[in-house]
Amino acid sequence: MTLTTTVQEWMRDVGSREESVVIARAHVAAETSTDVDAICATISHDVFFGVPTRTRAGNELLSGAVLTTYDQVQGYYSGRAGSYVVVASTQLKTVSTDWYLFNESAASLQGTGEIGGVDATGREFVVNSAVIFPTAPDGIRGEICVTKYPFNDIVTGSVQVPPPPPAGQAHLPVLEMEHCAIFERFITALRRHDPSAIADELADPHTMAVRVDDFDHAPAVHSGSTKSDAVAAFAALTHGAEDITMLTRIATDWYVFCEYLMPMEGGGVRRLALTHPIENGKLTGTFGYGREEAVASSHP
Repeated sequence: MTLTTTVQEWMRDVGSREESVVIARAHVAAETSTDVDAICATISHDVFFGVPTRTRAGNELLSGAVLTTYDQVQGYYSGRAGSYVVVASTQLKTVSTDWYLFNESAASLQGTGEIGGVDATGREFVVNSAVIFPTAPDGIRGEICVTKYPFNDIVTGSVQVPPPPPAGQAHLPVLEMEHCAIFERFITALRRHDPSAIADELADPHTMAVRVDDFDHAPAVHSGSTKSDAVAAFAALTHGAEDITMLTRIATDWYVFCEYLMPMEGGGVRRLALTHPIENGKLTGTFGYGREEAVASSHP
């Protein structure tokens, strides 16, 4: 077990950010067991899970991909145990806050049954995923996950990888730079509330599953599978925002993660922690969690 999957209880006494980390790490550690009850014991009873299926065409929201009840989550983990179990998990990138933990991981899995029509029983394979874990006092609120390659391609050894950069650019992080440029255009369009410019940066289909809790902690879930669905959802996610900025951004060769901050009309702020998979120059999906907060002004 690595340090980033080790539960160090003393961290809870340090502060809210550290407590959030302990809550999420307790779940990650439990997932390396085959005990569904132990895994579910690390999960809040106020849940939002977004677990799209990665295909060669992007991310599909199949039945059961957006989970909003604790019973659904228990069923998800019980069913997953019939396909694979997590043996170990190496955290490649981590962002910790007082309300979510973001991890990009390389998880070692062992097949226990069929995955995407392929018998994976007894096979071990590694899956590269990016996951947002929103946290609550009684456990993680969700596991909002996107995966770099389709599971069945990994199992069968038929993964289609992008070509290397041209020789003159071999020393550069070319895709990361391209994805930063795409994302800058996208967030600029959001700031301008420009639906056409937003749509220009999205793939079709563009799948999404995002939950946002308002000031009264009432949740609103935005999900869809088309570009037009996504444009409408982004309008709802940014409605009432006086401006939009980035607090945190991670750009990789297959996704951009961003924590957005928006001052709201009438006071307060909205925070969104979103992962955007990117392929062939377009954002293919949006998955994450958000909340609205009151703000105590420090200015006279």
